[in-house]
Amino acid sequence: MKESYRSKKLYRVEMFAVLLVLWSLASSVAATTPLPPHATLEFRARVVANPSTPVGYVKMDLPQEAFAHLKSDLSDLRVSADGGLMVPYVVAIEREASAFVSVPARMTNLSSQNGEMTSFILDMGRSGLLHNRITIETSSENFRRKVIIDGSDDQMSWRTLNPAGQIFDYTVRDIKPVSVEDMNVSYPDATFRYLRVTISDAGESPLKVIGARVARMAVSGAREVSYSPLISTRQDTETKSTVVVLDLGAEGIPHRRGQVRIDGNNFHRSVAIYDSDAPGDDASWRLLSNAYVFSIDTPKFSGSNTEFSYPESNKRYLKLVISNGDDAPVSVNAATLYGVVRSIIFLYDPSKEYMLYLGDPAAIRPQYDLSEILQYVESSDLDRVQLAALENNPYFVAPKIPKPPITDRSPYALPVVLGLVVAVLAFLLFRVVGHAASLPPVNQS
Repeated sequence: MKESYRSKKLYRVEMFAVLLVLWSLASSVAATTPLPPHATLEFRARVVANPSTPVGYVKMDLPQEAFAHLKSDLSDLRVSADGGLMVPYVVAIEREASAFVSVPARMTNLSSQNGEMTSFILDMGRSGLLHNRITIETSSENFRRKVIIDGSDDQMSWRTLNPAGQIFDYTVRDIKPVSVEDMNVSYPDATFRYLRVTISDAGESPLKVIGARVARMAVSGAREVSYSPLISTRQDTETKSTVVVLDLGAEGIPHRRGQVRIDGNNFHRSVAIYDSDAPGDDASWRLLSNAYVFSIDTPKFSGSNTEFSYPESNKRYLKLVISNGDDAPVSVNAATLYGVVRSIIFLYDPSKEYMLYLGDPAAIRPQYDLSEILQYVESSDLDRVQLAALENNPYFVAPKIPKPPITDRSPYALPVVLGLVVAVLAFLLFRVVGHAASLPPVNQS
């Protein structure tokens, strides 16, 4: 009977051990089961293509709403085919393509006439050289001038190439110096040997022209997308400036230039351009650039410029500080910002369904051979596909937030544990001392 009882007890112990091993194995397997490759990405959008799109490389523009969920370097983009397989891709940032060719030219007959105009002739040496821009060099500061460009092959018959060119310089030499200028005048492609340049001085001191350059500039502009930010304006009486804050509505949207609409005419103001993601913190504003806006409408001169550019930013807020001096503050009632289009290029197969995944702050940019291969692909000729609306990724698994140490969660945990350890040690020490006291004395003989 006792033997049977011991057998049953042993059987139960063995079964418990087996179940414990099985549970440990199951837990280990569950812990090591890999997640889907897109499980760490919070958002996704379906790729939509024309049914006639063939197999081959395609280009897809990233929509504005995607940038709010992307890292600034776009390293958390992933393309998936048929729900799992990751597809190599390359981010394409469109840029201007420009070719600048200098055309040798000799300046002659530089002269001025009673504060009315300054003029000179540029001689290319022969006809047939293609050119479309001149750059005027001057040591003068703080001016606006209208420029007329005429062309000729014999200096007898002249043809007007640009009747209303403009050059300007705005320079402030102060604790915070500002210098903005545009001394370039463009005109349609021409092959004239001679150019006659007439600068309208309009009663002001003649410009101190020290030289001029002729060139041919071939520019292929990058595709841009425009944004209409929310505008808030205030007048700062202490600095005598108009402060305009433009809100794009989300972080991450790349932008690089803008234009404002200002009521009225006959103003010329310097503009400081800042960006930030925390507009309430004055220290967070970063100076990007300085610009100059003006609108002049007089019998002697008529022209305007309310555009400005700056190094590309992906901050949500842009601040314009327009210096008014002692003039009446300007009123800005509209603004538009522009950014270069971002696209991705990947190999497309119409027999598969593609998804774009994004939204993982911890993601690292993948490395694909495609970045080297696309050097030999003409991207401007690729078929285009589009993205459907962004949605939450149903397979997204939020990263586990590690629990803080128990000492942080409970301020009493460490003192209690130390107290118990001290108590146990004291008890053991008491037992050792008591045992030692009960031993018979050692015979010294």
